[in-house]
Amino acid sequence: MELISVIVPVYKVEEYLDKCVTSIVSQSYSNLEIILVNDGSPDGCGAMCDAWAAKDDRIRVIHKENGGLSDARNAGMDVARGTYISFVDSDDWINPDFIQTLYDAIRQTGAQIAGCDVFTVGPDEEPKPDDAAGELRTCSAEEAIGDILNGKGFRAVAWNKLYLGSLLTGERYPVGKHHEDEFFTYRIYGKAEKLVYVDRPLYYYVQRQGSIMRSFTIKRLDALDAYLERLEYLKTNYPQLYTGDKFTFCCSCGAMYSEALRIKDPSAVEIKTKIRRLRKQVSVSWKEYRGIPGKQKLYALGTGIEIGLFCTMINLLHWRNEQ
Repeated sequence: MELISVIVPVYKVEEYLDKCVTSIVSQSYSNLEIILVNDGSPDGCGAMCDAWAAKDDRIRVIHKENGGLSDARNAGMDVARGTYISFVDSDDWINPDFIQTLYDAIRQTGAQIAGCDVFTVGPDEEPKPDDAAGELRTCSAEEAIGDILNGKGFRAVAWNKLYLGSLLTGERYPVGKHHEDEFFTYRIYGKAEKLVYVDRPLYYYVQRQGSIMRSFTIKRLDALDAYLERLEYLKTNYPQLYTGDKFTFCCSCGAMYSEALRIKDPSAVEIKTKIRRLRKQVSVSWKEYRGIPGKQKLYALGTGIEIGLFCTMINLLHWRNEQ
């Protein structure tokens, strides 16, 4: 059995950590190196990590100053010794067969990355495990990146996957950025010759109050910075995906600007100013409108001509539809 490293960044998750780690140490695939990265958590998480290490010699604990999620993942990658690497967020948990199923899929297909479907649950939900064998879908790097752009199948998130460790050599998550996965994952897909997707929900993603993605601050706009970097990458490496992603970017600008219009806070001015600036960095030619769905065309035109007026009208239409 090949060694598989599971990296778990830990910060202020006392009520979730035991469930997460229990799901990892209970995996049917047992040759694991479990790396708990205590990212300077101010609560009892550090002691909980040490207690787990005392109970299971497969667990290694890294205690470090707080540097954020990206910094914690990087610290884990720096010491990981496994042939394969997986990431699990410390407020989530995994099916007992998560590692074995993804490993088997890789061995069966010759892929370098395996991913699976996800259950999104509330903090107190206990979905019934799905023990059905999921169908396997193999795809190229281009097809997997296309999944990210279309919001289906393979996702941009770090978790719910098993990676050949050599693909991560020299790679770093961007420290200080929100939406860190959007800067990272598509580039890792691009290094793989083949990927395999298991159509079975083996990863349990907990959506909880207070998580980074549930509030709208200017840091949410890091996603737009990531999309701009992705556009440059696609332009060079996958030009056939480039035009479509331009329209995805325009839609994202419109959606975020519309949300910013609803913020009753002085920070909304800064947020709207940055969205305007970023949107102006992407131009769309008339030729590129061919074959693009109507909604995306509308958002590209509206946000390009006058994003403030366009998004005000969109919000008004949504308000009327809700009455």
